[in-house]
Amino acid sequence: MCFGGGYLLNLSYTMFLRPTVIISTRNAAVKAKLQSQITQILPSKTITTRKPYSNKPNITMVDPERVLSYDDMLKVIHQPQKVIIDVRNPDEVSTTGKIPSSINIPLNNVHKALVTMSHEEFRKHYQREKPASTDELIFYCQSGRRSSEALDQALKLGFSKSKTYLGSWSEWSKKQR
Repeated sequence: MCFGGGYLLNLSYTMFLRPTVIISTRNAAVKAKLQSQITQILPSKTITTRKPYSNKPNITMVDPERVLSYDDMLKVIHQPQKVIIDVRNPDEVSTTGKIPSSINIPLNNVHKALVTMSHEEFRKHYQREKPASTDELIFYCQSGRRSSEALDQALKLGFSKSKTYLGSWSEWSKKQR
């Protein structure tokens, strides 16, 4: 991650080696300039084992106020009223572990879990109460890309207090050793 000039940049590669850049800034001019520069700098073609979704980098905007740090997460895991959601696939979670007090809702199930499932179904499936739109949801994944997508989905669904832990499992697991 790189901080400076009122913005946050996070560059990572997905499991298909597709570069993912997360830009966080409130300044529209800075955002546009960074997007333009990043698109020129990063390779337009990447080596993949599967057909890429796009030959352009995946650029996701995240409001810096919605980003939690590792130190923030150390506090949040002891606050049961906050809902920590791991959006990785279940096989990833069972292989590597998870952040304490988090529940696993894979990215492709976020909408269903937050909107479609009844309170009873949610409680039965995730062993906790279904969050209300006024609850604080905190998303994480392996590297920050999927958690940013989940954050975007939750905000569009009306969960206005949602946040993301961009350091995600990769940072958490390293710092917990």
